[in-house]
Amino acid sequence: MHFRPIIKKTLIPLLFFTSFTISSQDLTNNLKAWTGANLSYEINENVKAKLSQLFAFNVSLGNYSFSQTKLSLSYKIKRRTYVEGGYVRGLFNDSNSLRAQGASSGWFNTLVVDRIYGNFSYKHDLVHRLSLRHKIEFQYFFPDLDKYKTRSLYSTRLGYNVKRSSLSPYIDGQFFYYQGGIISDGIKRYRIKAGLSFKPIKDSSMRASIYYLFQNEIKTEQLPDNDYTVIGTSLSFTLK
Repeated sequence: MHFRPIIKKTLIPLLFFTSFTISSQDLTNNLKAWTGANLSYEINENVKAKLSQLFAFNVSLGNYSFSQTKLSLSYKIKRRTYVEGGYVRGLFNDSNSLRAQGASSGWFNTLVVDRIYGNFSYKHDLVHRLSLRHKIEFQYFFPDLDKYKTRSLYSTRLGYNVKRSSLSPYIDGQFFYYQGGIISDGIKRYRIKAGLSFKPIKDSSMRASIYYLFQNEIKTEQLPDNDYTVIGTSLSFTLK
């Protein structure tokens, strides 16, 4: 397939990033740069296997923040309706707060936080070329974190397909419900994400996205809020 060399050229630089020495610090409230790659393989017309990799860096400090690797299976119930389940491994900067919560040691002086998740999503048209996607997800974390043991989220994405092009501007809103931590249960975080998706190479399965994200935590009581903004990019590929 003609896009496999592109995949190789893209993934090698991403893997190279992990070889840098990672400094120790707690989570910081600042501007971050996220870069990611997503690969999906169509097992059949209804089932996809997915692999995603995300790297986050603190722009103002010039160092690593965290990385996240996701493995999942997606099943199409019917057109535009899906269920998905998977496993996520997060590698975070070595911090006193995560060590106190029992996070184990990972590669390159990082701490590991794992989770499993399941979600349901549905997409429908509002008017011609304008669509709305809804997603409900449940996440279970191990080790238990101070802020939550489980986390649920609802997200909605409004997207528009520009006529006679691959351009798709979108805006995404997410609301997170924390449960099982030392703080009270409830909606404790929201994110607003605005971006543009497009095909950098015509007639290929690759799509690119550039986006801006704002995160705000609320009412976390004695624990500090984890607020930040993100400038991000991602590449997505599909193999059949």
